[in-house]
Amino acid sequence: MSMKVAGRCLLPYGHPKSPHKFTQRQLMTCTVLRAYTKTTYRGVIELLEASGQLRRILCMERLPHYSTLKSSLIAR
Repeated sequence: MSMKVAGRCLLPYGHPKSPHKFTQRQLMTCTVLRAYTKTTYRGVIELLEASGQLRRILCMERLPHYSTLKSSLIAR
């Protein structure tokens, strides 16, 4: 559900010259997952590393560094 809402409310990327590795929708969903699981940014990355199914749902071939999640939240 977070992916759908974020897709309607956020632009795909935060800046035209950003590296375009992860969409804002993916990063926002990771942030929501962090809040839902009551874990840290590193904990979310560990959860994604352990769950191939979750990575497929989020369409993530690679994982962001935990600081990427934190900085994406601060930028909003």
